[in-house]
Amino acid sequence: MKKVINVSVIIPAAGLSVRMKANKRKPYLVLGEKPIIFHTLEKFFEIPEIKEIILVVNKDDVSSVTEEWSSTLKNYKVSKIIPGGKRRQDSVYQGILQINVDTEIVLVHDGVRPMVNRNTIETVIKKAEEHGAAIVATQMKSTVKKSAPDLNIIETVPRHNLWMAQTPQGFRRNILLNAYSNIKNTDIEYTDDAEVVEKSGYTVKIVSGSDDNIKITTREDLQLAESLLLSQTQR
Repeated sequence: MKKVINVSVIIPAAGLSVRMKANKRKPYLVLGEKPIIFHTLEKFFEIPEIKEIILVVNKDDVSSVTEEWSSTLKNYKVSKIIPGGKRRQDSVYQGILQINVDTEIVLVHDGVRPMVNRNTIETVIKKAEEHGAAIVATQMKSTVKKSAPDLNIIETVPRHNLWMAQTPQGFRRNILLNAYSNIKNTDIEYTDDAEVVEKSGYTVKIVSGSDDNIKITTREDLQLAESLLLSQTQR
């Protein structure tokens, strides 16, 4: 019988949500009939390998989220609700420090990326276990141009090896902890966890993902997520 590994999931949901221009932060906006964050959590908690979820929220939201949803979140394997930092990498690092000591694989997944599917999550877990680090991404389809500051095109960039990074991103615990320990005092801002790991000299594998796995950043994204959710319920 194959050994079931221990996986912890860090869900960073601490952003300011400036581009959404709404009266509440993105994770708490309603998608369908419930907040976006619950759609996201639903994709993870039924996977046997996942033993706990660390939810990282804006420091101003810790009390209200805990008071309003604490008991419900426990049903989703959320073991801790913790405050995030100034940058995404600060929030993820705080989450890493909170994971269970028995954790073997750590997944990091955007709180406002609710359309991820179970197969993708399980594949990232498998590849992270095999190779140490893996992320889901989609291959670039559009023609890519590089421009000068004056917006004149310098070159057309070959796209056959270009990928659009998504989440979840999965890592062996020691790899992620070592990589984040290396950058915890830096002023450099990293755009995703794979970049942090790459900078520490580790190789990261790509898992081919789906264009449906959108990150909700704007109102248009929320409308697209509504359409995707409706199409899923009609299948």
